[in-house]
Amino acid sequence: MNDMDDKLLDILSKVLLVDKEDITDDIRRKDHEAWDSMAHLIIISEIENAFGVFFEDEEVVDVWTVGDLKRVLAEKHSD
Repeated sequence: MNDMDDKLLDILSKVLLVDKEDITDDIRRKDHEAWDSMAHLIIISEIENAFGVFFEDEEVVDVWTVGDLKRVLAEKHSD
């Protein structure tokens, strides 16, 4: 696990109130009760602050899984 993944897992763990070890790439918003619309916006905001990136509106809407978050974040870090 790299620093980026570890930092992301810290954010998700804090916002979704789950252990980092229980977070997998395939956790979906619609299947995880704590990942409601408010939690989603908090996650996006925390990621933007922690990594110094900005999510476009389309990207916020298109993120449905932890894997999606990792993919978008990796794309933003490669720019």
